[in-house]
Amino acid sequence: MIGRALDANNDIFLDRNRLAMVSDGAEVVQHVRSRLLFYLGECAWDTTAGVPYFQRIFVKPMNLPQTEAILKAVIIRSPGVAQLLDFTMAYTSANRQLAVTYKAETTYGVVVGATLNTIKGVPV
Repeated sequence: MIGRALDANNDIFLDRNRLAMVSDGAEVVQHVRSRLLFYLGECAWDTTAGVPYFQRIFVKPMNLPQTEAILKAVIIRSPGVAQLLDFTMAYTSANRQLAVTYKAETTYGVVVGATLNTIKGVPV
């Protein structure tokens, strides 16, 4: 797999005035990250795509086991991911942030320590 590289803000960026590219395991990690940051209903032409953050995660009281199951399912169902080897979720109630770190077996080998940028908006 080869794809356009995205920066920390999920924007396409240039490297020496050319589109930067990622491939193999790095592309799988980037794809998983994009899928985890994609909100259900965000896409106008397919409102069934995305993670149900507002519907099932950003609710009071927060159900951490349900949230973990939803996010794990997103990772496992991502193209190129063969198996989820490790998953860690850290929730900080003071600033309402959720960070996800995972390790996965991909079709290109093991991806170690891939971390999703913090998801903000989780209720206290």
